[in-house]
Amino acid sequence: MHIVDLRSSPRGRRVVFARTQLPFVLGLVYVAVVVAIVDLPTLVETISIAGFSVGIVATVLARLVPWERFPPAWLLAVAVLDIVAVAFVRAEVVEVLPGVTLLAIFPMAWAAYSFDWVGVALAILGSVFIVAFRFFYEGAPPQSAAEWANTVTLPLGIVAFAVTAFLAARRLKRREGQLAQATRAQLRALSEAQDAEALVTGILDTVEAGVAFFDADGRLGVANAAARTMATAAGFRLDEPPYAGENVLAADRLTRIPPEEQFIPRALQGEIFRGHLAWLGPPDAQMAVLASSNQLRRRDGSVQGTVVVAHDVTDLADAIEVREQFLRTVSHELRTPLTSVTGFLALIDDAVGHEDPKLRQYIDVVNRRADDLLDRITDLVSATACDRDLRFADVDIGEIVDAAARRIAKLADARSTPVHVAHAARVQVRADRDRLEEAVAEILTNAVKFGEPESPVSVSCRAHDDRVRLTVSNGGVGLSHAEQRRVFDRFYRTAHARSRAVQGYGLGLTRVRAIVNAHEGRVHIESDPGERTTVTLELPAVRPEARRVTA
Repeated sequence: MHIVDLRSSPRGRRVVFARTQLPFVLGLVYVAVVVAIVDLPTLVETISIAGFSVGIVATVLARLVPWERFPPAWLLAVAVLDIVAVAFVRAEVVEVLPGVTLLAIFPMAWAAYSFDWVGVALAILGSVFIVAFRFFYEGAPPQSAAEWANTVTLPLGIVAFAVTAFLAARRLKRREGQLAQATRAQLRALSEAQDAEALVTGILDTVEAGVAFFDADGRLGVANAAARTMATAAGFRLDEPPYAGENVLAADRLTRIPPEEQFIPRALQGEIFRGHLAWLGPPDAQMAVLASSNQLRRRDGSVQGTVVVAHDVTDLADAIEVREQFLRTVSHELRTPLTSVTGFLALIDDAVGHEDPKLRQYIDVVNRRADDLLDRITDLVSATACDRDLRFADVDIGEIVDAAARRIAKLADARSTPVHVAHAARVQVRADRDRLEEAVAEILTNAVKFGEPESPVSVSCRAHDDRVRLTVSNGGVGLSHAEQRRVFDRFYRTAHARSRAVQGYGLGLTRVRAIVNAHEGRVHIESDPGERTTVTLELPAVRPEARRVTA
């Protein structure tokens, strides 16, 4: 920091005065007191009085002149007056107090420190002036080398001190520049970080999903308003462990999830999951959330933190519940009167003799259509019963495939579609025989219904490591990529099915997926439009050691 740091205020002027002139005037007063005690006549000499007067004038100017209104270099006038004052006082007083020359240190030092080379030049010229003035005042220069040495040593020391102050000032300036540059860089980085934080916060608050980030130590880093709302509904705070509350229920909306099994504690334990469904809040104000978690890692592989994202799917869950209730209600309301209709049709069938063939034909048509309607209602009932309890046992997948093929044999014969079955002997899975047979039969039914007539359907079943893979292929129109994404959705029917008026509600493959998922398996479909479609069903195989234990 420069000694001369002018500020546009009276306080700034006082600071400059205290740094520059006050030490000098105190030294000048000290000299006056000492000389008055030791040799009062010397003090009252004209040149001495002139020197002290110039010093007082310089002090008054330094204190009262509004230097902050002028360029800083003008303050050198005070230093010049101080040097003149030292030269005048020294001319008489040096014989009484040789150290009086040291007063020149103050103006020369702060001038060299604050005004660079100009201040150094002033220090050199001022030293020359101080020495030369005494020669001029006495009218005789020193006569010997010792006198010269005594005369110039102290001024030279003062000059050396001023140069040292100048060098120190230069070094300090460089460091100030480096510090200022570093400070500006830090301010820019801080501003960029604040802008980035504001951007992230704004984006997160705009997103409807709840988003929370926890650092590697499990402390909350950032969370948006939606995440805090969900946490409040669950009964905990995002910034205080254990990040679990009492109002967190499982998908059935009845079972409380233990704190350690709730999604934030699971995520902070390093578990990565997708689609964790939970209900948050008290019974009269619950919200359904679908939560996912992931770990963020640095380039070196170390964990930076954990991100938890929760989507509010209350509207979707309510809509699904309404749909299920509607299906159950409609299925029941349709099945009950249809049962009566089919019963009375049976009575009419018994009462009508064979002597009226026309009436018999009409009754047969009504019976067939009633059976069709009963099948559709059965489909609806099945769509609402995919989650019923399964009865697991070790079953041979080949037997299930053969049974399913027999179930659709009539349909295959009607379309002249051969079904070729190839499976390995004694490949067992842990499954509910009836439900798995239903799923395989549904896949075969679709292959026959939507394949080209007389185009064979190929069925193969093989064991791969600890998995059993069942594939069903047929030739036909196939499915587009968009249709493959939606073919397992409930009530979805392809354009081909609608155009050909193929009967059904679009529930068959939905039931297949539900049954396969209940068996901890997976099902997927691959299709080349206009060529072939292959449905692959994978299930866990029964390990040989497990079969031995069961036996």
